[in-house]
Amino acid sequence: MKKLQIAIIAAMLLGSASCDKILDQEPQGSLDATTAFSTRQGVEAGLRGIYDALQSGNYYGLRYQAFADMGADNINHTGTFPSFAQIFNKQILADNVELSNMWNTIYNAINRANNIIASAELITDPAFNKASAIGEARFLRALLYHDLIRYFGGSPNGYNKSGGVGVPLFTVPTLAPSDAAPKARATEAEVNQLIIDDLNFAIENLSGVSIARANVNAANALKARVELYNENFEAAEEAATAVIEKYEAAPVGGLADDYRSLWSKKNVTPESILELPFYVDDANAIAFFYFPGANGGRNEITSSAGLAAAHEANDKRKIVNVSVLDNTSDPRIPANKTLKAFRVAGDDNVILIRLAEVYLIRAEARARKASPDIAGAQSDLNVVRTRAGLPATTAATTAALVTAIENERRVELAHEGHRWFDLRRYDKIASLGVTEPFRALWPIPLREVQTSAGVVEQNDGY
Repeated sequence: MKKLQIAIIAAMLLGSASCDKILDQEPQGSLDATTAFSTRQGVEAGLRGIYDALQSGNYYGLRYQAFADMGADNINHTGTFPSFAQIFNKQILADNVELSNMWNTIYNAINRANNIIASAELITDPAFNKASAIGEARFLRALLYHDLIRYFGGSPNGYNKSGGVGVPLFTVPTLAPSDAAPKARATEAEVNQLIIDDLNFAIENLSGVSIARANVNAANALKARVELYNENFEAAEEAATAVIEKYEAAPVGGLADDYRSLWSKKNVTPESILELPFYVDDANAIAFFYFPGANGGRNEITSSAGLAAAHEANDKRKIVNVSVLDNTSDPRIPANKTLKAFRVAGDDNVILIRLAEVYLIRAEARARKASPDIAGAQSDLNVVRTRAGLPATTAATTAALVTAIENERRVELAHEGHRWFDLRRYDKIASLGVTEPFRALWPIPLREVQTSAGVVEQNDGY
C-alpha cells in the first residue's frame, strides 16, 4: 500500500511539473518581429505579407476600387448588402462595417511595412539588398497612406486644400501595447509629406524588375498621381515623364494594342506597371460580386447607364466596360457582365497602376500647370483615344482639355477605382446629387473614434 501511495504521489508531482512546463511555453502561433525579420529570408516573407494584405477582399480584392466607382456614378448596387447600399446612395453611416474593415486592413498592412522598414535596417548580411527591401516597404507604405487619405482625408472640396485633415500617422512598428495607443490625426500635409518622402526613397533604391512587385516605374507613377492630386503639376509631369520615356523605349513600347487584352490575359501586357496577382487557391472576390447566381456570384454590382452614355460612338472600350452589352462572344463571361471581372474563379490579377493612367496624368498636368503645354496635353490624351478607336481631341484650351481628360479618365479607368476620387479632385461631388458637402469625405470608422476616447476626431458632419 505504501509503495502504491508513493507511486501516486510521484505521478502527481510529475504531472504538476508537466503542467507547469506546458503553461510556460511561448506561443507558437506568431513570432516576435525581432526574430521573424532578423534575416533576409524573414524580410522577404514579411514583404510578401504586405502584398497579402493588399489582396484582402476588404481592399484590392474587391472593395477599395469597387466602392470608388459605386460611390460615384460608374456602377450600380443591385444586391442586398445594406452596407453597400449606403455607399451607393451616398448616405454612409460611421458604423458601416465596410469602412471599419477597410481601415483595419490598411493599417494592418502599414504595421507590416513599418516592421520591415525597422528590421531590415539592422541586418548585416552581405547578400541582402537592404536599400531595395526598405524601398519596397516604403513604396507600399506610401500607397497605403495615399489610399487612406483618398477616402478619409483632405477637405470636402478636394485635396491639398487649406486645413485639409489627414489620418493617424504610424511610422514605427507596433511591438508593444503602448505602440498601439490611439494617435490624433495628422494633417493632410503631414501625411502627404511622408508619402512623397517614401516614394523618393523608393525611386532611388528600386529597380524595374517585375510588375508583380514594387518597382521604380511604379514609384514614379504613384508619385505622379499623388502630385496631380496635390496640384503640384510640374512635379506630376516630371514623374510621369520618367515612366513614359522608359515604356516608350521598351521593346514593345507604349500602350497595349488591344484594350480588351489587359483583362483577358495575365502578365503579358506591356502596359501594366504594377499588378496584384491572384490565383485559384488565392482568389479575389471581384467576379463573385459582379456575376449572377447562375454563374457562381452574388449579382451585387452592375455598370451604370451613365457609364454607358459617357462612351463616345465607336469607342472600343464600351464592350469591355459596360455590362448591359452582350459579352457572350467570350465564353468565360456571363451575358451582360463586364469583361473587367470575368474569371469566376477569382484568379484575375488586379491592375493597380498602368501606363494609360500615366499618360492621362501627364496630359492633365501639362494642361493645368502655370505655363500650359496645350500641344503636349493633346498629344498625351490622343495616345489613349487612338487606342480606343477615337479621333483626336478637339479641346484646345486648358478648361476644355481638363473636361475632356475627366471624361477620358472615367471611361478608360472604369471599374478600376478612380471615379470618386476624380470627382473629389474636381470638386464635383454635387454632380452625383450629393447635397451635403461634408459627404465628400467618408466618416472615420465609429469604432476608431469611440475606442480612442476622443483622440481620433471624426470628420465634420458625422
